[in-house]
Amino acid sequence: MRKSTKGFALVELVIVVVLLSGALLVFLEALSQAKSVQIKSQIITTQSVLLHSKINELRSLNFNDINQSSSYIPFPEHPSFSYLYNVSFVNNNLQTVSNATNMKRIDLNIKHNSNTYSVITESFIISKL
Repeated sequence: MRKSTKGFALVELVIVVVLLSGALLVFLEALSQAKSVQIKSQIITTQSVLLHSKINELRSLNFNDINQSSSYIPFPEHPSFSYLYNVSFVNNNLQTVSNATNMKRIDLNIKHNSNTYSVITESFIISKL
């Protein structure tokens, strides 16, 4: 006589539950990492946009109105970001000099105030013609 069993054994069900639980944990970890990468990407993109905006603003100022900033200044429209710029005079060979010339080098730094992310920097030259 044949004994026929239908359905699943308890051991088989336990194995399936363990495998599905492991797969779920891997999936949740991937979602968590994707979210952190998305946040970092948004911060870097915002830093880049603010950097280029501040460069355009500084370029539109009168040559004599651009002076050294002494500390980080928050952006009014993005209070979690700040900027700092260093101004130095340069000669025709773009070397820094102590006396006043017709050219200034501006080193602009943009940072997120959490200090978790890297500061991005851009240097550019303006001249008085």
